[in-house]
Amino acid sequence: MPATASELPEFPFTTGDGSIDFDRLRAGPPVTRVLLSGQPAWLVTGYAEVNTVLVDTRFSLARAIDPGIPRLGTVELPPGMILATDPPEHTRLRRLVAKVFTARRIEQLRPRVQEVTDRLLGELAGMTPPVDLIEHFTAALPIEIICELLGVPHQDRDRFQDWTELTFTVSGLPAEEVQAGWRQLSGYIAGLVADKRRSPADDLLSLLIAARDEDDRLTEDELVLFGLTLLNAGHETTKNHLANSVAVLLTEHPDQWRELVEHPEVVGPVVDELLRHVPLEGFAVNLPRVATAAVELGGVTIAEGDTVLVSLASANHDAAAFDSPDEFDPARTPNRHLTFGNGIHRCLGAQLAKIELETGLRELTRRFPQLRLTDTELHWKTGVFVRSLHQLQVEW
Repeated sequence: MPATASELPEFPFTTGDGSIDFDRLRAGPPVTRVLLSGQPAWLVTGYAEVNTVLVDTRFSLARAIDPGIPRLGTVELPPGMILATDPPEHTRLRRLVAKVFTARRIEQLRPRVQEVTDRLLGELAGMTPPVDLIEHFTAALPIEIICELLGVPHQDRDRFQDWTELTFTVSGLPAEEVQAGWRQLSGYIAGLVADKRRSPADDLLSLLIAARDEDDRLTEDELVLFGLTLLNAGHETTKNHLANSVAVLLTEHPDQWRELVEHPEVVGPVVDELLRHVPLEGFAVNLPRVATAAVELGGVTIAEGDTVLVSLASANHDAAAFDSPDEFDPARTPNRHLTFGNGIHRCLGAQLAKIELETGLRELTRRFPQLRLTDTELHWKTGVFVRSLHQLQVEW
């Protein structure tokens, strides 16, 4: 007999300290019923089932912002945002920037990523430890690169960083405060758009403005939201995953840190395994989707209109897809992790993120082979969409 709503477990699953209970997350069947914000939803945790939801266009992101659909805490995406669209709108928007994110164009950024990395680590070497590695390196690197790509003045980063953190908040703050962050960041991007209309440049924001003004291929709201999304996603995820990866290596896998020191050429497979092994989502799930038709999945029937949550972190540790999934194994081949998603919504900046992660980690181990944490007890933020540390104090 199906469980009544009152009998369903409340999602997210957390432990006593507020962190995600990954053991419970992966303990049940691959598709199960939970309560999300007091309403029934489906939680998908198996690799094959998660991948199906990611690639099957019957699971809609656009429908997930409809009134009455349960939200993931205070996350409420505005209409017109690429993360809240389906084809054909999503196809139109993504095509506008696809040529900027081709493999060849992104690979051309590698020397610039190297240059910025070298400068930041040189500055770090001149500081007196302990030093917060997030503030002085893991945040600074992706912020500088995405600012240059978009055409955002680097000196403005102190203005927009607080706003981007607000937009990634899921719980613990009033919804009004989170929405204020969205408004402030949108207003900032709108101001940049006005500046670049007067003085266009060779950057991604100017390209989007031309698509709006010359070709009428997106609305003004879509233009601002696209710029906001690229700025947000272009640094928050890489900033935190690089910091989290360093923390995990130093506390749980020091042998792998030493391997990187001695053999920097293995950084690519190490980064791929870190992407699989180290959870990126603060609530262990991606943005909610809504089924637009009845779908058979994992032995259950998901009805039209049902809300669906997918856990990339759980899928990446599914024993049906990965041998010894809880072991950290950089030699894992193939490593088909789903951290960047899959299908039409696969992360646009996946290749750039990998270049930043590989360059940052390789050069950090080369320049600071004796790097260590001043406190091995890690303090994680709660209520955030991207899993992140309060700080990462290091010495050498």
